[in-house]
Amino acid sequence: MFWVVIGAVAFVALAWLLRINAALQSVPEGARQASPRRWTKQELRDTYERLKQKPLDFVRLLPPRLDRRYVVVGGSGLVGGDIVLQLLQRGESPESIRIVDFVPLNRRDMVGKAAGCDFVKADITSRSSVEAAFSKPWPESVARRALTVFHTAAAVRPQERSLLFYHRVSAVNRDGAVNVLEAARAAGADIFIATSSASVSIVPPTFWIWPWQSSPTNYLQIANERDFDAPIRPHSLFFSNYAFSKAEAERAVCNANEPTFRTGTIRPGNPIYGQKTDPVVGIILRMRDNVTFIPHIVQNYVNSRNAALAHLQFEAALAPPRGSPGTRTTPACAGRTFNVTDVGPPPSFADVYRAAETLSATPVRVTPRSPLALFLLAHAIETWCVLLARLPFLTARLGWIREPSGPIHMLQPSVFSVSCHTLVDDGLARRSVAEGGLGYRGGCTTMEGICEQILEWNREHGEEGEEGVENAVRGVEGTAAKAGLTAQGVAA
Repeated sequence: MFWVVIGAVAFVALAWLLRINAALQSVPEGARQASPRRWTKQELRDTYERLKQKPLDFVRLLPPRLDRRYVVVGGSGLVGGDIVLQLLQRGESPESIRIVDFVPLNRRDMVGKAAGCDFVKADITSRSSVEAAFSKPWPESVARRALTVFHTAAAVRPQERSLLFYHRVSAVNRDGAVNVLEAARAAGADIFIATSSASVSIVPPTFWIWPWQSSPTNYLQIANERDFDAPIRPHSLFFSNYAFSKAEAERAVCNANEPTFRTGTIRPGNPIYGQKTDPVVGIILRMRDNVTFIPHIVQNYVNSRNAALAHLQFEAALAPPRGSPGTRTTPACAGRTFNVTDVGPPPSFADVYRAAETLSATPVRVTPRSPLALFLLAHAIETWCVLLARLPFLTARLGWIREPSGPIHMLQPSVFSVSCHTLVDDGLARRSVAEGGLGYRGGCTTMEGICEQILEWNREHGEEGEEGVENAVRGVEGTAAKAGLTAQGVAA
């Protein structure tokens, strides 16, 4: 009888786990309706060829030159770097732009174009370091101009949700943002815009479902700005420490708004891509051999240039008329946060994988794995990390006992929470300034943005350029997913 009971319990447990596995692979009807079509290889090739002949044009969407001074904190990074480039593209002088970052310029597209901009190395967790960056004298030609500050720096650690690890992100994302905010105000800035995240509004799904549920609770979410008008949620209702820290920073920035110091935040939604160093498309190209548990997940993406464009459109909405600062009524967008995303319907992650496998000149393979196995492993990794945090003497006395390092550390339950089906609503940002919006207009669809990113990747990695790329694009179907086609002369 004992073994019968044990067998019955084991059977029920196995059936329950298989039910959870099926739920993790489900696509709610709302996600299907929002993204009814999958990208085909032919339309990816056609888009790639079109962009090779006529690249995306974001300059046409840039607000007019404002002849102000600019401090871009995090200006060597993904969004910050694109803000710098767009400022230069619209005619701002290099001497009017100061990049404040912990790392020097290393983006290939910035090294030459932004060479004339000032660069100050700073640690935003240090108040004195930030103050020194802002107090550095400006060239006489621009010293009397009004000052705009874009704060884009962040510590992105989406995997941790225990408050034991909150200091790992709060020092940069919350305290660092406050340091920059206060230094900007002391330096006389009258516009301050920070980068937040659309993931701030995501509530953790419930994956441990009842047997009669077909998908996890909150598996499909609409990311909007409604949470901003309510008191900040408890920490447990954010998907991770990262999101909570961004929410706290967002409130600090927006609460500082006043007529002579206009502030606001942009929530890019949701994965940001656009450079080979990004953690979405870039990492697929860099890793080449990838494992995924989310090919079915539907999410809006945002190109880093669209995110940068939104920051500049926000600045244009906040900026007083030239020569008459403070004479205009403060616009309704001041002190607010706005979602922005790419033009068009959201893709699934499978669409992005197909683009990389089809178009990349370097071998790319994406192998799906059971979400349940990785989900259980994620809980084991998190439990181990929390145990070591609660019992630090284990690491202190036995140096070999420590948290896992490398990409496997990212595999924790919070990553599953943010990997739910997410539809980003940027309708508020698209309203006109008179209607309380930014007049936001994106410059590309996600397919266009990803195809152009892969095009740039191929040009950088192909010694013989586009001839090899075309061979990769036109290769036999199926081979790219296994070994890939390598353009002639591509460095290993």
